[in-house]
Amino acid sequence: MNILDYKTKTSLILPFKGIWIVGNGGRDASKNNHRGPDGNGPKDQMFAYDFIREHKGKGKNLEDYEAFGLEVIAPADGSISQVINGSMDNPVGDRDLYVIPGNRIVIDHKNGEWSMLAHLKFNSIKVKVGDKVKQGDLLGLCGNTGNTSEPHIHYQLQDNALPHKATGLPAQFAKINVNGELKENYEPERGQRVSNI
Repeated sequence: MNILDYKTKTSLILPFKGIWIVGNGGRDASKNNHRGPDGNGPKDQMFAYDFIREHKGKGKNLEDYEAFGLEVIAPADGSISQVINGSMDNPVGDRDLYVIPGNRIVIDHKNGEWSMLAHLKFNSIKVKVGDKVKQGDLLGLCGNTGNTSEPHIHYQLQDNALPHKATGLPAQFAKINVNGELKENYEPERGQRVSNI
């Protein structure tokens, strides 16, 4: 099967509460930096999303960003297969190029799909490997760890527990609000304002 025709098996919600902005998302490289300028970005991130919020002033401090410290929730039921929790939050403008995802969580949905959520706040993760989670459960807090330009939530669906061995999968969210309209089985794109129903 062509990966572009893939239909998400897991019933996904957005991994946050309230309204966020899609900073990166969509199948076109002009809307999603994960795809790379020629459409040949990292294979695990080809359909990944970055979700952001507004910031105050010039956004020089982490606390200027609305996203920093907000709750990150489980997009679906599953079991925790990987946790990294010890990366420090970068000052705005700095990037950790050694631990690219920063603090992250991988959730096994038990159907050949895994969710990976990255850049969580230092020491904020509330789950451990082996824990069972339900959709909407608190996982941790949005941070600025890893290779990141500002506090945000990176989300990707993949076909393996290990991101470096995984191929990214299209992630369609089952029922969400997009710019004030209900959308079902939808892949949001850069610039859209999105929230759960």
